[in-house]
Amino acid sequence: MVERIIKVSSNEGDLVADIFGGSGTTAAVAERLGRRWILADLGRFAIHTSRKRLIELQRKLHDEGKPYRAFDVHNLGRYERQWWQKDRLKGAEEEHRRVVLEFFKAEVLSSAPSPLIHGRKGSAFCHVDGIDSIFTRVEASAVAKASAQAGGREVFCLAWEFEMELRQHCLALEAELSVKMKLIPIPREIMEKNRKNPPPFLEMALLEAGIVKKKEKAKTIVDVKLTKFLPSLAEVPSKELDALKERLVKSGFDFIDFWAVDFDWHPNQPFHHDWQDYRTRKDRSLKTVSDAGHVYDKPGKHNICVKVVDVFGCDTSIALEVEV
Repeated sequence: MVERIIKVSSNEGDLVADIFGGSGTTAAVAERLGRRWILADLGRFAIHTSRKRLIELQRKLHDEGKPYRAFDVHNLGRYERQWWQKDRLKGAEEEHRRVVLEFFKAEVLSSAPSPLIHGRKGSAFCHVDGIDSIFTRVEASAVAKASAQAGGREVFCLAWEFEMELRQHCLALEAELSVKMKLIPIPREIMEKNRKNPPPFLEMALLEAGIVKKKEKAKTIVDVKLTKFLPSLAEVPSKELDALKERLVKSGFDFIDFWAVDFDWHPNQPFHHDWQDYRTRKDRSLKTVSDAGHVYDKPGKHNICVKVVDVFGCDTSIALEVEV
């Protein structure tokens, strides 16, 4: 049906848009029929499912010797949070922090020892990042130092989004300043109208990977090996948490649905899928070591980015450095 609709309403090279993308059917058909396309959806797992579907189409077209194109995935805004702040919180950043701390069951500090410390939970300090911000390594360093100067030994860092590779940076800060840092994603459920009961606040996902190098004649071949993955269960319904935690202890890799490697990653440029592997309904196996056999044109240091998407549709990424 979608193929018939696209054929009668457009020509090759025309632009097809589907703003309720679902599983990516419209985009896949448009690509196969030689149309350009834009796909949009608010659901993380919808975007993830669509991405896998389009990669599978690329592979099929490649095997058939037919042309295919690359595509990018973009996050164009934080509209849900912006609307919540404007409509419910009347635009006040301090009200946002108060609501987050209230759901987190923490005390709001009116006379805090630092502007970076907003609350206290037990003996630990709390920092609540801005509603439109990404919690960065620079901020993490500042919060850890402020907590240490105030005599704290533990700090909860609550944020909507976190910079890539942040957990490794926080481990270094913990060793340097003796302040334990817990990175807690703010659950979107706190924005629900008339919500009274606090949703679970769970620590962010942990991803670790290593470099695999081997020499073949004069070339150095590089691949990546996943060594550890612990997903954040922030998107899981409360009643399912205990059962999933038991599975998580046995194997965090079971929660990986897709992972990809950009072998020449630059922080201010889009992620390039130089290699990827993912599970399908028919094939639930997943490689934990890439088989790209990447060879760099120039010797020296290069940055590698590893991206994992878990079964809940959540992205986790880390950066690695390799020297060849």
